[in-house]
Amino acid sequence: MKRRTKIICTLGPSVDSREKIKSLIEAGMNVARLNCSHGSWEQRQRWIGWIRELSPELAPVAVLVDLQGPKFRIGAIPNGDMTVVAGQNLTIGPSPQCDLLIEQKDILAAFSTGARLLLGDGQVEIKLTAGGTDSFPAKVVTGGLVKSRQGVTVVGKVFESPCLTPKDLEDLQQAILNEADIIALSYVHHAQDVRELRRMVTRLGSQAVLCAKIETREAVRNLDEIIRATDLVMVARGDLGLQMEAEEVPLAQKRIIERCSVAGKPVVTATQMLESMINSPRPTRAEASDVANAILDGTDAVMLSGETASGNFPIECVRTMARIAEKAEPIFDRARLERRFHDSGLESSHTEAVAFAVSELAKLLKPAAIVTTTTSGQTARLVSKFRPKCPILCATWSESTCRQMAAVWGVEAVMVSQPESTDGNIEQALDVLTRKHRLKLGDQVILTAGVPAGVPGHTNLILTQQVK
Repeated sequence: MKRRTKIICTLGPSVDSREKIKSLIEAGMNVARLNCSHGSWEQRQRWIGWIRELSPELAPVAVLVDLQGPKFRIGAIPNGDMTVVAGQNLTIGPSPQCDLLIEQKDILAAFSTGARLLLGDGQVEIKLTAGGTDSFPAKVVTGGLVKSRQGVTVVGKVFESPCLTPKDLEDLQQAILNEADIIALSYVHHAQDVRELRRMVTRLGSQAVLCAKIETREAVRNLDEIIRATDLVMVARGDLGLQMEAEEVPLAQKRIIERCSVAGKPVVTATQMLESMINSPRPTRAEASDVANAILDGTDAVMLSGETASGNFPIECVRTMARIAEKAEPIFDRARLERRFHDSGLESSHTEAVAFAVSELAKLLKPAAIVTTTTSGQTARLVSKFRPKCPILCATWSESTCRQMAAVWGVEAVMVSQPESTDGNIEQALDVLTRKHRLKLGDQVILTAGVPAGVPGHTNLILTQQVK
């Protein structure tokens, strides 16, 4: 795999066929995102079936289920959408006679004269001109296209609604029934939100990893504790850009990526990365720079939303993102990453110390690959943290771990049998990777494993070996 940065694609109407899903995988999709804000579980089950069927044995594609969370949305619009223009007067509220229907009580309670509403990703702004009960008079400040079920927020207002709504609980059960690999939690405010979701996931018998979406000011303030509580972090720039001024978002993004890098937690950069490619076969130069800069900052994965879900060029988007990543990765500043690690002052675990030693050894020996054997994937994640130049090949006997590695920078995972001994585990890993043509006879590799074999958290062995 030339490219090390992972690509997450949101599925939707534009790729609703087995052939399109296959094309996405061939173009470079590593993780398929199922957005619970749109569509049905009948549709999502169909997508999951295709992904499992078409997913390669080496580095399989993971399924990420993105819970909607307490997002406020406008109701249905006749014909699906409407165009509003600056200066236009309209009405908003719970009354069916309103031009824009909004029924959620929490957001209606925040309505007052002069309140500013942003729709979608903030392209449309509407200002309330008077109070009301069932209908609020308003004037369009910035016009544009308004779509059914589009998100709406009140500028400057923070809503302390629980992260998990009744709809989210239903979607969570379906996600686990359908063996989702990653579950993303929207509108996280505190680490406790993630811990509550983990309790539910564990109680339902799932080994899915959890992704905390950082899209509120409070989440940015509580960033370090959220990173400790979660398995994966997403810089959700769409809603984050509604919570703070546009010029603050890039700085927040850099801070989130840096803190995740120090902690060794994978991080995803999301929203509007190649937005113009919804309608164009080529990205803007600014979008190409945006993707490249996120990679140079240390993101593990980059995400496509509407570009693949509803755009006109979904496959081209993935190919474009893959090409940008391949160009950016060779100039990644590993020295800066090592300085972060040394300057952080954080106490390292034994596994992290082994992972660092492996990456340092790889600089000297320049092996064909680093091979990790792992139960939970923690060893591979920590080796990835130090961004070695050689491939990171992960052998695991856990199907869920094998797929979850799809979101971790540079890691290619493959299934092996449950080990009886450390030596047998290593021998089997090399044999499988050779048969998959990822290694060849004579290759020099660095292996890291645990004694005793098959016990999570016991990575304590580094071995250099030639593939025989």
